Amino acid sequence: MYNVRLGVSPINWINDDMPDLGDAYDVETVWADMASLGFEGTEMGRKYPRDPERLKPRLAKHGLVLTGAWTSVRFSTGVNEEQAFAAFQVHIQFLRRMGARYAVVCDQGGARLDGPGPQGAAQRYDDAAWARLAAGLHRAATYARRFDVQVVYHPHLGTAVETPDEIDRLMAMTDPELVGLLVDTGHIRAAGGEPERVIRKHAERVRYVHLKDVRQKVLAEAQARGASFLQAVRQGMFTTPGDGCVDFPSVFDALRGIGYQGWMIVEAEQDPALAEPVSYARAAKAYITQFMAD
Repeated sequence: MYNVRLGVSPINWINDDMPDLGDAYDVETVWADMASLGFEGTEMGRKYPRDPERLKPRLAKHGLVLTGAWTSVRFSTGVNEEQAFAAFQVHIQFLRRMGARYAVVCDQGGARLDGPGPQGAAQRYDDAAWARLAAGLHRAATYARRFDVQVVYHPHLGTAVETPDEIDRLMAMTDPELVGLLVDTGHIRAAGGEPERVIRKHAERVRYVHLKDVRQKVLAEAQARGASFLQAVRQGMFTTPGDGCVDFPSVFDALRGIGYQGWMIVEAEQDPALAEPVSYARAAKAYITQFMAD
């Protein structure tokens, strides 16, 4: 695979949504670990400095660049539209100053990350909400493109865009020139989809990849108990590639088949006290690179 670069998410060390998971880690240790494992990039984390003048040189010291950063939006609600767009503009200016090219966007209107059920628990969109989401994404992506930043939409468990059918609808409603798709292998698999099929179906939209695995037994148990998304994560639903049920040979065949170029980010939302981050990231990198070499 050509022009593909490997990064790793700080969420492997420090969880963004559950502060008690990994809170003892400091960012210098995390960056040193990433560099020692040979990763080239990292996404934004909650402990990272928010000032580009501080963050960029500190990452560079470890041979790392910022690949992108998550931002939650609520375009589907139509509430406080101008305020929401102003906040998005600030986010894009941060990415521009960091030299990061990807704005990872997820709509949280009606999301239920800690409600009953690890999937399907979010409030579903009606036609008006879908239209507001598409319009908001178009406006945001048009602005981002002025600064060479690509909006990539992240389908996510516990939100109204998580299943393959919902991904299909969002892709059909949005301009392929403006809105890209972030393929998160773990979220798609846990939502009942096959990542390789999503990749092939939306080949021209796949512009960013999260490589994450799923422990099928933990997922099934969480669903049976009606656990929330965050409860399922805490119980170990996600893991690093090669340690779960995602069909990664097929995923890489699909990525190779569409000529994917760009970042692939190793990610697993786990309790670092139970899943030592360096060991898991090292094993994941070894597992992934065999497919890249093939």
